[in-house]
Amino acid sequence: MDNSKKLAIVTFFANLYFYIHVGTLYQQTRGLNLLQVSSIWSIIVGTIFLAEVPTGILADKIGRKWSVVTALFLQTIGEFMYFFAKDYFSFVIIAIVAGIGYAFLSGASEALVYDSLPEKNREQKMKKSMGLVGGAYQLAFFVAPIVGGLIVSQLILAKYLAAILLTACSVMVAFLISLTLKEPDGSYKHSEENPFTIFREGIGEIKTNTRLKWLIAITVLTSTFSGSLLNLYQPYFANLAVPTFWIGMSLSLGGLLAFFFQRYAYLIEKKFGKSGFILLSIWPGVMYLLLAVISLPAVIVPVFILAYVSMQARGPLMSSYQNEQIKSKNRATVLSLMNMSGMLYVALMGLVFGRISDYSIPIAFASIGMLIVAFSIILRTDKIVVTELS
Repeated sequence: MDNSKKLAIVTFFANLYFYIHVGTLYQQTRGLNLLQVSSIWSIIVGTIFLAEVPTGILADKIGRKWSVVTALFLQTIGEFMYFFAKDYFSFVIIAIVAGIGYAFLSGASEALVYDSLPEKNREQKMKKSMGLVGGAYQLAFFVAPIVGGLIVSQLILAKYLAAILLTACSVMVAFLISLTLKEPDGSYKHSEENPFTIFREGIGEIKTNTRLKWLIAITVLTSTFSGSLLNLYQPYFANLAVPTFWIGMSLSLGGLLAFFFQRYAYLIEKKFGKSGFILLSIWPGVMYLLLAVISLPAVIVPVFILAYVSMQARGPLMSSYQNEQIKSKNRATVLSLMNMSGMLYVALMGLVFGRISDYSIPIAFASIGMLIVAFSIILRTDKIVVTELS
């Protein structure tokens, strides 16, 4: 089994969050108010932003495999800490640990997959490989709320803790499987350069590559703000009197469909060429606009499902386009620099949309939708050069 398939399995077990649909309710039982609950994600994002480049440099020093292993180890520790957390300070510490873990994984996982692929037709194989990994994530996202709903049959502390403990055990399985990953041979060798040299080379790689800068701008400015969607759809559904069952089930069905879209995203490109990519870029914006104007429960559920799918569909293609442009051997550092810029933009704009949602959730959805559509057109996403699949 190659690294791509192993990483897909690792991704599946690492994302079986059986308490994802009741996480806020659990934190409230521990005495947190909604402002404190919301700040936890901000702390995670802030930690990722600060740790992104240092962990990317470490990935290029210690190797892709051990960066992924370290990320899974930190995630495992964090989940067991979550089981015992009883106050806001404990959740803050867990958020910092989680942020560092995410930062270790962000650049190293893609670099591990890309450098593990044969050089012949690597860019096309990357689309399929990242589609497999992304699909595994979405499959976990489908399974977890369903199983979690069976575990948390009552909104009581004992049920919450059972779901959290099972999640921690699943993440530990992912950590153990990650130990079997193999460090890529040939195209990547452990660098003995000074970390600051690696950092400067990463910056230089981006500064001197106009196409790469354009791809970064597309990735960042057409971000889909899926975190905002997941935070806002729950109170929005509740306000529209959507049955509680469908709040969780809609997320599961979205994850299932997203699995197939990510797995076979390269076929959309093959079928529609450049038109396929711009459609994938604009699609999330259109769905946000629909969410803003629809109020019928029977209609809002399928629209949400399609909205969630739309936010995951183009990921494998963007990953391939970006990696194709990176020539530096310190690939993880370059990817981390790119992720850092996107993280800052999403964190800052997420606060803006959160403030708007205090006034009106539909207006927040409409604002996000118009932003995505506008930047997709302004940045000329139709100019993506599509290579033929073999």
